[in-house]
Amino acid sequence: MNSDRVDEIAALREQKKLDRQAEIEAREAKEAEEAKSHAANMERIAKKMARIEAEKNAIVQEPAAEEPAVEEVPAEEVPAEEPVAAKPKPAPKKKKAAAKKPVAKAKGKTRGRPKGSKNKK
Repeated sequence: MNSDRVDEIAALREQKKLDRQAEIEAREAKEAEEAKSHAANMERIAKKMARIEAEKNAIVQEPAAEEPAVEEVPAEEVPAEEPVAAKPKPAPKKKKAAAKKPVAKAKGKTRGRPKGSKNKK
């Protein structure tokens, strides 16, 4: 083989090694950036969830404090409630049918020569 050709091949191999190393570094940098972004997103989500939980706890505690105390009455003193008759439902009203407009039929294509055409054979 030609010595110049051997030198070119060796230079290409070195260049490929450098290219692979650069690709690895670029991929690692990209993954680190994505991990950083993901961590920031998770932190934002955690703050939002904590805020929602705090609001839920505040809402649940307020009505509990406002409820009046219910006195318990012994079962012997509770008067029996009479069942209430359900009201009959009114009959549904019939809707008036809307007047339908007549639909014009679309004319199809005519076959043959148009009337008054002078293209006769």
